Amino acid sequence: MMRLPARVRRAVDDRGDAGGTALVWMVTLVLLLAVVWLGIQVAFTHYGKSMAEAAAQAGVRAAVTAPGDPGRAEAAVREFIASQAAKDIRDPQVLVTVDGDTVSVSVTGRAVSVVPGTQWTVSGQAAGPLEQLAGAG
Repeated sequence: MMRLPARVRRAVDDRGDAGGTALVWMVTLVLLLAVVWLGIQVAFTHYGKSMAEAAAQAGVRAAVTAPGDPGRAEAAVREFIASQAAKDIRDPQVLVTVDGDTVSVSVTGRAVSVVPGTQWTVSGQAAGPLEQLAGAG
């Protein structure tokens, strides 16, 4: 049997890392994409929360403006969501409560989800004093 020279044997035996580098890069890329994907989800959730708070504030503004009528709050919230946040808050729930001279509006819904199979709940609350017209006196 013919023996190969040492230089050729070393070249044949030096097989590199056998794909280890490619595997490390693949795992690193998957983890990096997962972090970016999660960052996008956090941004959508934060934006949905800020839109829910803005919708609640719109409801309070409508309810407290003289003469104060809490019945206007829910319609104002739904109008705000339809015009400003229809794609950002899904399945909105509106709760209007009156405690004495204070009206509170709570808006809850689902944020846009980029992570399949998950639901991210967002909510916003606002409250304000009911304004009453002063009597002529």
